[in-house]
Amino acid sequence: MNSPIRTNQVIFKVDIAALNDKYDVFRVRTDDKYFKNGAYIIDAPFLNDSVRSVLFERGNTFLVMMDRNDGNFNALKRTFDSHEDGKKITFSKEDVSLLKESEILQLLLNSMSSQKSEFLKCNNLTGHFYCFHNEWLRHDKKSEKNIIWQVPCLELRVTQDMKLCLSMHTFTSELLRKKITFSARKFEEYPKYVFSRKSTLRRKLKDDDEPAFIMRQLDGKKTDVPFIDLQDIRKYRKSKVGMLASVISNFNMEFAGMASIEFDTIKEYIALDYSRRVQRENQKAIQEMLSAQSIKIVDQIGDEYSNRFCHEVAETLLVKYGAKATVGKRVSKEALNICVIHNAAYYEDMEDPYKQKHEGVAIQHITFEDFSGKSEFAISTIVHELLIKKDLLRGQVTLFDWNALGYQEEFCFGCAKCDGGANRYFFMSIKPDGSFTFTESKLDIFNMDQYHECVEIFENAKAKSEDVQGVLKNSNGKINIIKGTDWITLPELFAIDAELLEGNNKLRGRNKRDELLTSCLDIKCFEQNSDTYYFVGEIGEGMRSSISHSTNIRRIVRYKDAPDFFEQLLPLMSVSFVKNGQLTVIPFPYKYLREYIKTVK
Repeated sequence: MNSPIRTNQVIFKVDIAALNDKYDVFRVRTDDKYFKNGAYIIDAPFLNDSVRSVLFERGNTFLVMMDRNDGNFNALKRTFDSHEDGKKITFSKEDVSLLKESEILQLLLNSMSSQKSEFLKCNNLTGHFYCFHNEWLRHDKKSEKNIIWQVPCLELRVTQDMKLCLSMHTFTSELLRKKITFSARKFEEYPKYVFSRKSTLRRKLKDDDEPAFIMRQLDGKKTDVPFIDLQDIRKYRKSKVGMLASVISNFNMEFAGMASIEFDTIKEYIALDYSRRVQRENQKAIQEMLSAQSIKIVDQIGDEYSNRFCHEVAETLLVKYGAKATVGKRVSKEALNICVIHNAAYYEDMEDPYKQKHEGVAIQHITFEDFSGKSEFAISTIVHELLIKKDLLRGQVTLFDWNALGYQEEFCFGCAKCDGGANRYFFMSIKPDGSFTFTESKLDIFNMDQYHECVEIFENAKAKSEDVQGVLKNSNGKINIIKGTDWITLPELFAIDAELLEGNNKLRGRNKRDELLTSCLDIKCFEQNSDTYYFVGEIGEGMRSSISHSTNIRRIVRYKDAPDFFEQLLPLMSVSFVKNGQLTVIPFPYKYLREYIKTVK
């Protein structure tokens, strides 16, 4: 029997009458078209101690929840009247029963900003809910003053269809403003926050003299918090999943008898587990392909260090694949070429060899600065990229045994590329024997081609801001659409916490893995409301102790009267050559398509 797949779809139980007895909720409006994102007026209600939370999404309204008191209306009026835009503000009391379920839940979550915890800190800033772990804080380690430079935060946002979404944001000290490029929005226009006495963030007031924080990351930096870390209880609790577990646990305790949260599950699904045997077979096939092809490592730097690195790459190819490579200074049309160059910064004021065109030649560039000393780990990616480019030149899939799938018809894969604000549309058609062609199409009502319906789908999605990630067409002209959703999978977060708390760190064994982590592993496919959904997680067999990112659920929409043929294409994601050791989240022909698009002017 399959273990259920847990998702971020919330099962929310609430006693409306109890909430009405405990809280007053006010809807605040402005005469302007919208409140500016980050406007001070949204945080102003917190000047009143009775305010529990504020909810703002977008537009010209936001909600305020207060401890029930007959004087709340007048207290809010005084707050808004004292604001420079107060004359534009109106507000009215709302019955909790008339609020959307998502609004009620978000207001209650936001009210946890004062929750006491030894490591979990919650913040209700500008109508949003952010939390952080004390160990996420980035300090100035060189100074005795223990200055906090950055505060990475996890935002918990409830969608209208009751999914609890997670996203990371980083608040950076204004002391580092010179390391941030401001273009569309000036530094002065950002809302400013400071640390309160409770070691949480709050809006900066006029008499605050300590350095403020803004929601911006440093140029070229990325906040790295793993989705889940199973090494021990401490590392688990400071991962995103561990933080989510803490928030939900505290929520259910704080609102016991009034409201509770749990996460829904999917019980019926199809599973496609990645096989290490298939991986070994693929490795053997690659070895055979490389042995039949000359390989040249082209040293386009030409110094002692680059020469040593080129020979290091050659040795790695020999050890890992049994492939012999030569080192030289010129690209060979007959060979697979690995060109060693400097990174882009080096060529800032001179010709960049990366931009040189070599028509009809398979070339993969690697930068000395990024790959030196790492050739052993990078070689798989280099080889896969080269073989894909070789396939593009031949118009034939060889990196994957297409014939083994037994397809009896042609499949077409389409995607959109934004080019200067306008979209361009590209399609890859693959025949049953693995041969393929590329086509670019555009919306033209006077010259409709076989792709015009696909182009219309992309155009309509763009107009509606829908997340269409790909279009699939079979030989009968029927179309399936890959769409993104707000839906993600979750492991058994509370059971994992209990296991790690007991000291059981062996959660990656087959039985525990299936019981606790099946929602995050391999490829799963299920149906709901006549649509097919799927997700691609980590490879379960031999998985690592840490998972970097959440697993997104994608929706397959049948266009018009099309049948659902996507299930036939599931094996096209059970490959590890697109993401170097990880499964690809959409069928791998899209990798070929993206590489082709790079060559098109």
